[in-house]
Amino acid sequence: MKPRKAKTLTLARKLVAASIEGGEPTSRRVDAVLEFLGRRPMAERKALLGAYLKMMRREEALRTLSIERAGTLDETSRATLVGGMGEKSGKPLIVTEKETPALLGGLKVRLGDDIYDASLKGILDRLGAHGNI
Repeated sequence: MKPRKAKTLTLARKLVAASIEGGEPTSRRVDAVLEFLGRRPMAERKALLGAYLKMMRREEALRTLSIERAGTLDETSRATLVGGMGEKSGKPLIVTEKETPALLGGLKVRLGDDIYDASLKGILDRLGAHGNI
């Protein structure tokens, strides 16, 4: 990796960390980072802003819990799932939930790059991929 690119990525990581308070980005901190970037030379600003944006999107993905369900999910089960995944991530979570009848039954959960497929469709797909059905 080129030394300039390594320095840009290191600074972008520090800017992302500076944007977060209490486990999540705050508008006050992000505004301060953007003000700092506005004072940088144009060429450096563009590279830093690109790296910062990519890292902030990654940070958001790591905090977003996506729940797909075939039917209803009772509140106790939902609270247990969200609580357990929150402990796993160590961060406050943004929870999205949608009904997906194509799952046939069960759940499919995504947190960052991790996907947990406990749906009937997922089980059938895995069995079919191994030639078991």
